[in-house]
Amino acid sequence: MESNAITATEPVASPAVQDLLRRAAEAQEQSPVEARQHALQARVVARADGDRVGEAESLYRLASLAHFGADPEDAFGLAMEASEVASACGASMVNAWAVHLLGIIHYQASNFSEALEHCLQALDIYQATVDGVDAGNILNTIAAVYHSMGDNDRAIVTYEQALAASEPFGRPEMVALILGNIARIRSSRSEYLPAVSMGRRAVEIAREHSPSIVTNLLADLAEAYMGLADHQKAVECFTEARRVLAQMSEEGAEPSYSAQLGVMVAEGRVALRRGALDEAISVLQAALDMSERTESKEYELEINDLLATAFKRSGRFEEALERRETHDDQYRQMFTHAADLRLRTLQVAHETAAARHEAEIFRLRAQELEVIGGDDGRLSTENPSVMATAHLEAFEQLAILTEFRDAETGEHTHRVGDMAAELAHALGKSPEWCEQLRLAARLHDIGRVAVPDAVLRKTGPMTVDEYEIMKSHTSMGHRILAGNSAPLFQMAAEVAQSHHEWWDGSGYPLGISHNSIALTGRIVAIADVYDALCSKRPYKRAWPMEEAARFVVSGRSAQFDPDVVDAFIAVLTARYPELDGQLG
Repeated sequence: MESNAITATEPVASPAVQDLLRRAAEAQEQSPVEARQHALQARVVARADGDRVGEAESLYRLASLAHFGADPEDAFGLAMEASEVASACGASMVNAWAVHLLGIIHYQASNFSEALEHCLQALDIYQATVDGVDAGNILNTIAAVYHSMGDNDRAIVTYEQALAASEPFGRPEMVALILGNIARIRSSRSEYLPAVSMGRRAVEIAREHSPSIVTNLLADLAEAYMGLADHQKAVECFTEARRVLAQMSEEGAEPSYSAQLGVMVAEGRVALRRGALDEAISVLQAALDMSERTESKEYELEINDLLATAFKRSGRFEEALERRETHDDQYRQMFTHAADLRLRTLQVAHETAAARHEAEIFRLRAQELEVIGGDDGRLSTENPSVMATAHLEAFEQLAILTEFRDAETGEHTHRVGDMAAELAHALGKSPEWCEQLRLAARLHDIGRVAVPDAVLRKTGPMTVDEYEIMKSHTSMGHRILAGNSAPLFQMAAEVAQSHHEWWDGSGYPLGISHNSIALTGRIVAIADVYDALCSKRPYKRAWPMEEAARFVVSGRSAQFDPDVVDAFIAVLTARYPELDGQLG
């Protein structure tokens, strides 16, 4: 999953931590418990020595062990923590590994959009380092995500990029894996000649450099040969695969159940394809027995499907029905489990991020009190300049926090602040008030830190319950900001709560109307809607400026304060003289 070498330009862990992590990596396959003990000890040593890089690497190793042990929730939380620590101390390589692991966990939970986002982020982080050894590995995962999303063309292109990234670094085991993946897609598209060509090359490389995947590559190659109606070559591939499995057993390196089942299921598929029903049933029943003994649920599902087809073609309808019912029951169970895993993964991601954001807010507030308070922690007004500076710095940090939470709208917050200040100026407010609103408006959506990603980043229509969750960001934003008595924070709290209220009283969260709505909220409401309409989002196109402006004007006396709409017209025609006369 990752390269074991850290480049010279990367910060490195202490020798003691490196030694413990090396032991953990060596023990992972044979003794996961021992490996975890080494990794935990490495983390303790790193924390005691103030070795942040060592701590990041230890957290990543613990995440890898949790993932290896089929504990995705623990792996996800540890990987997120590893990424955060690595990012803070400049350990880009470790950060890339951790973010890549997050992508893999999302992928295995079928959260494909999140998987793609994390893997692309990992690639960006990794490519900024001088190392290039693992770029092919990350690209391979990205291609697998595309394949699972049904975008085979993009998957092939990305696999080819992964191949180009791996070959110069002497990674033959990765080259064999990638070639096999490309061959499998080619075969599924009935492109059997290139599938055979790539499959043969993959097998040749794997024989020498990656024996553990040879049998699965041979099974795939056999199926590609069958696509060319070359039954003899297919038989030779299966014969070699069984010989490799037997040799591994004789040498004491017992082949994995996955490797054995991969060959058996492929033999069953090929026999079924050429009409050898008795042979197919015999092989598949043996595979079913092994999959049930080893609880290999994914193989068991496919085997029952193939057996149902084989029994039906053989006229053994009762047995076919039994296998089909078993298959359907297993599918429902697996679907439910996968859905639960997807939800848990997203929940862990949200809860971890929310905890981090809340901790940052708490830290900023505590830091602010330390700067401007006395020994007893109470606010002091003896130095207004220091107080204002501290408020402004903390305020800017919160603005950055909002943009970090919802990256798609980071620039949106700046534009809303600028537009709000211009509208306030057009309404005759003082320069000081306008500047304060410019800053306060940037936090109009700070409450979104409490909205789950599944709702915040949803590209399709929201359910009623999801919309209620999204609406709560107004009240949550007020709650986050109102605890600080500084005028800047009080204005921001007012904006956060009121910028979705409507002039006619049909808005939220309070449903108030007219001048009961804070002027700050009435101003930001127009700035927010106008800029959102002009911005491209996953669920909408960017409106032309004239069209967005006309929408705002059409909301006069319904959604928007008519006086603020007049100010909006004045500001926009000053910006764009060509609109003069079009927005009356």
